[in-house]
Order: sequence, then C-alpha cells, then structure tokens
Amino acid sequence: MPMKYDVIIIGGGPGGYVCAVSCAGYGLKTALVEKRELGGTCLNRGCIPTKTLLFTAGLLENLHKASLFGIKDGKGEADFDGLRKRSAEVVSTLRSGVSKLLKQHKVDVYHGTGKVLSPSLVEVEGEEGKEQLETTHIVLATGGAPSVPPIPGSNLPGVYTSDSLLEKLPEARRLVIIGGGVIGVEFAEAYRAFGTDVTIVEMMPRLLPPFDTDLSRHLAALFRKKGIKAVTKAGVKKIEEKEGALSVTYELSGKEESIPADAVLIATGRHAETKGLLPMEADMERGCFKVNDRFETSVPGIYAIGDIVYGGIQLAHAAEAEGKAAAAAIAGKTCPIDVDLVPQCVYTIPEIAAVGISEDKAKKEGIPLKASRVVMGSNAKSLIADETGYMKIFADEGNHILGAQLLCTGADNLISEVSLAIANHLTIEDFLKVIRPHPSVEESLGEAAEGILLK
Repeated sequence: MPMKYDVIIIGGGPGGYVCAVSCAGYGLKTALVEKRELGGTCLNRGCIPTKTLLFTAGLLENLHKASLFGIKDGKGEADFDGLRKRSAEVVSTLRSGVSKLLKQHKVDVYHGTGKVLSPSLVEVEGEEGKEQLETTHIVLATGGAPSVPPIPGSNLPGVYTSDSLLEKLPEARRLVIIGGGVIGVEFAEAYRAFGTDVTIVEMMPRLLPPFDTDLSRHLAALFRKKGIKAVTKAGVKKIEEKEGALSVTYELSGKEESIPADAVLIATGRHAETKGLLPMEADMERGCFKVNDRFETSVPGIYAIGDIVYGGIQLAHAAEAEGKAAAAAIAGKTCPIDVDLVPQCVYTIPEIAAVGISEDKAKKEGIPLKASRVVMGSNAKSLIADETGYMKIFADEGNHILGAQLLCTGADNLISEVSLAIANHLTIEDFLKVIRPHPSVEESLGEAAEGILLK
C-alpha cells in the first residue's frame, strides 16, 4: 500500500522546503521529494556559494587598498583551495540545517526523482527503485537550470555555466563572461578581486537590463574603474580553442572581434525544469506554469512555485514567499504576497538593491513620478570606507513611496526599509519620522526622502 500524505512537494530548494515546513506547521502530513541535495540550486550551486566568494572578494578589495586606511603591506592573493574549502563548509552547514529543520517538523524526505502520475499519485524513482505515494495536494517546486544558447564551442573544456564553475572554481588569468545580468556581474566582481582579467560580453545595450538605466551606467563606470571590461550590444558567434587557450568571437557593429580566455562563463539566464513533470496538460507559457493567486495550476490540486511559475521572479526569497502562500492556500488559510514588493539584490561591491516601481518603467507607462537621488560621496560612513554609489527613492504626486534603487554598502539590508514603507502605504512625511543614526549609510535614505519634498 502506498504511503498517504496530505501534501507532497517535489523539489527541495528554498521554495520547496519552506512550503513543506509551512504545510507541516498547519498540521498537514507532508512529504518532500528531492533528486539531488536539499537546499536546491540556491544553497548548493547558486546564492550561497556565490555570496561566499563575494564576501572573500570584498575582503581582498579592502586589503588591496589597505594603505588608504593606514595599514602597511596590504597584499593579498586568492587561495583557490581555501576558497573551495570555505564554500563547501558554508554549504554543508546550511544543508545540514535544512535537513534538521525538516526532521524537526516531521516532514518525510524522499531522495529520488519525483514524477506526477495523477493529481493524487506521485512516483519517486531512487537508487533502490520506484515507489508510489498517494496525496491530496501536490506542489511543484523543481526550480531551474542554466540556459546555454546554441553557441558553437559551448561544450569545450574550460567553458562553464554558473553551476559547473561553482563546482570546480577554476583558476583563470583571463575570464570571459557571456551575459551581463545578475549572475554575470557578480562573477565578474569576484574574479576581478581574485586577480583575474575579466571581460563581459552582453547582447543588450547595457549591463543589468532589468534595472534602471541610471543604475546600469553607474555600475558600468565602477567596473571600468576596477578594470572590468564590458562590451555591450555584442552577440557571441563562437568559442574555439586557439594557441592552447580559448577564444571568444563576437560581433559588434557588423564587425567580428575575438578575446582570448583561459575560462569562459556562460551566464545567459536560466530555464524552468518542468519537462516530463506532469502526464496531463496544464496551462503553460514558455515552459512555465500559469498559476492563480493561490499558486494553483490549471490542474486542480496541483500547485507550482518558484522558478517554474510564469511571470514570476527567479529569486530564492520570492520562491519562499510563494511556498508559504501555497501552503496557506492548501490549509484553507490566506497568506497573500505582493510580487511588486519582492526586492531584487545584486551582490556587487558595493551591493545593488531595488524594490517597487523603477524610473524607467514609470516613464514608459506615463506614470507621474517624483525622484530624488543622493550620492554616497557625501555620506560620512561611505567616505570612511572609501565606497561610492548612490540612493534613489521614488514617490507619487501624493508623496506615497513607490520604490527605490540603491547602489551602496548594505543595500541588500536597507531595501527592506523601503519595502516596509511601500507595504504600509507610507508617505515621505511618515518615512521621515524615523531618526536614523549618524554616521550610517541609512541616513542617506532620509536625505533622499527629504529631496522628494523639494519636488
């Protein structure tokens, strides 16, 4: 007889395991199916190992300019064996924490590939064979995988995706990154700090296309100062082996040019892992499931969260929020989320963060918007740390806060202050009731808000 559950979640990434814990918290008998390691891409091959590398990169950057801070002999070199070891330790600790959390909440974990046979039946294929599980509800949380465009030579040794690069963490004197989105710029930042000559080749007119033009330009200027080269409006034609190394050929303004490289990273986005997941038809678009506000698919009783949701945001914290919302819906509760309030963060040095409406979108859609910008060069805390950047905050005609884009130290933490303000429909006047400490990076948020009142 198959084991019976109230809920079965397929996929043990941030969305999946958070959904499982939430379901168990509602008193639902819950099972989680994962074919690889618990924690999914984010923990094992994405956010966590990448941010571990970037933390080291930040230390190296400060060490390289140690004389500015009154420190002698500020020399530092990347130890790739040490980097691999540190990353593995962090990942292992967090993965163990996820396992303990699931055990604590009495979630049954099945290691194997999950496949939906019907809305009430899931098959798990593991090392010991196949097993069937009965259920009332199914949550699909299978995540995504790196997309590799059909570039000749993309399968050559020394050519990596973000997954394979993090697994090996190769040493390279010259690195070419194809793609100037979030993954591309983060790896560019890290490897530049490790002493690598980095070139980004991006098809779009600028880096980080989803962010405001102003922010992209500022980041490009910072990268030029750091020695990171960026070629935009360039389409990669081929990768080939030449003279014992790799060569990346791209087309720019109708002319072909080549860059030598010891390693190539293809960072051209990710695609949803949905192939063969359901035996029945479901409403889908571009390989992703269409869902309602309960995150239920067109197949009753089957839900989808995370990277496999059409129109969703491919971020771990977005998947977690969706997992909680789906669990609440299954339990007959409500846990609404506002996708407009999902903050987006990029862990460059300094960090980038954004939430709410952007200035570019407001202009495109004809939405009246007030904007105020403060340059971090006037911020005492940033000046002490020799860091640059800016903060920009947006409000409507009634001074209600609509969004912000930050390029500054701690932007990933500060953005939550803006998210909270938007969620509670605060005005600039409300926002300014808070007295922010001095010297601090966050006091510039207050200065940006004050600028709105002058508009």
